[in-house]
Amino acid sequence: MQLSFAQEKTISGTVTDQDGLPLPGVNILVQGTTTGTQSDFDGEYTIMAEVGQVLVFSYIGQKNASMTVGASNTINVQMQEDAQALEEVVVTAFGTGDRNAKATVYANQTVKSEDLLSVPNKNALEALRGKAAGVNLSTA
Repeated sequence: MQLSFAQEKTISGTVTDQDGLPLPGVNILVQGTTTGTQSDFDGEYTIMAEVGQVLVFSYIGQKNASMTVGASNTINVQMQEDAQALEEVVVTAFGTGDRNAKATVYANQTVKSEDLLSVPNKNALEALRGKAAGVNLSTA
C-alpha cells in the first residue's frame, strides 16, 4: 500500500518567442486557480504548482500555451506568434508641457488588423512601422 499527498513545488523556467528571444510580462496562471505570476525582463518566472496541474501562458500577439506540471521543476516555453489575435492596436503618444498651458496636445492613432496583416512582418511591433505617425521602433 502506498499513500501520496498532493504537494506544491516550485516551478521555474524561461518564456521565449518564436525566435528564441525572452518575453517579459507573460502571464502564467495555474489553470482553475487564482495562482499566477508574470515573467520578468529576461523572460524568467517562478510559480508554485502541484504535479498534474496545468500552467497556462498568455501574451498579447502570441498563441496561448499550456504545459502540465510533471516531475521536473523546470518548464521552458516557446510561444508562437498569433497575428489573428490582434484586432486593432491603439497608439497613444504623450508629451510634456507647461502645466499652465491652455491647451494640451495629444494624438491617438488606430491601426486596424487588416492593415497589420497586409504586409508580412516578424512581429506586431514591426507591423506598426509606417502605420502610425511619429512611431519609432528600435531593437535593443
